[in-house]
Amino acid sequence: MLQAVVSGFILGSIYAIIAQGYYITYVTTRTLNFGQGDFLMVGALLGLTSLGALMTSGINVFLALLLTLAVTCLIMGLLGWGLERIAIRPLQNNFMSISWILSTVAVSMMFRNIAMLVWGRNVIPFPSPFGSEVLRFGGVGIAKHEIFIAVCAFVIMGCLFVFLKKSLLGKALAAVAFNPEAAALMGINPRAMAVLAFALSSALAGIGGILVGPITNTAFFMGATLGLKAFAAAIIGGLDNPVGILIGGLLLGVLEQVFALGSSAYKDASAFVLILIVLIFMPQGLFGKKVKEKF
Repeated sequence: MLQAVVSGFILGSIYAIIAQGYYITYVTTRTLNFGQGDFLMVGALLGLTSLGALMTSGINVFLALLLTLAVTCLIMGLLGWGLERIAIRPLQNNFMSISWILSTVAVSMMFRNIAMLVWGRNVIPFPSPFGSEVLRFGGVGIAKHEIFIAVCAFVIMGCLFVFLKKSLLGKALAAVAFNPEAAALMGINPRAMAVLAFALSSALAGIGGILVGPITNTAFFMGATLGLKAFAAAIIGGLDNPVGILIGGLLLGVLEQVFALGSSAYKDASAFVLILIVLIFMPQGLFGKKVKEKF
């Protein structure tokens, strides 16, 4: 049970990182990238290729990892920029207000097929730069890469919080989220903030892909389930609450691993049972804001 809880925290922290991407785009533009999982897949495969090439050239493993993270974030940010300009902006104010949903799904399917053509259909091993050694703490086994994931998760959350609350760009994003018309009158460009939001969201998905690659199957189909689980974490915690999303991700990861002790068949089902329970009793999520609507 203790091992399941620890493993659940590691897995949940990855869900939380990916889910923060949903939060950034939702509060800024009230739209979501429903292909976030496939953006994660592209990030994982790009990271695998970049890390392998850098390590083969003789670069120090930790420097190679930092360069891989930087290159992957840059490429994924550009893909996020392209997604907002091509698939979201032209359709956001369309008479069919949900047409952008199908647009993001279409882009994700394109990415999936392109990845299949470039990297093939088979699962590709993603060796961790920290090796496969498992550390033991009171009978609980934790791989070095899992410790790296946990540290990265909380560092990323901390940096994201500081960026959104303390920096000028973060305050501009918050202003657009609160009232885009008033923000525009104050000299903030809402469209530029929307592009920034999608670039950040895609970069977070790329980081999540690099982190999760060594502990899961790295292949063109890996993103579907992970993206769905991250969306579940965002719904459980509350789409407009980054701290709630973190807690929701950790809760979902622990619940999955605990249910998997009984049978692996219950692992995925437990996530959606939790979503149903939360939506029935707290539609805004565990930590989301309650909104009153007048008709």
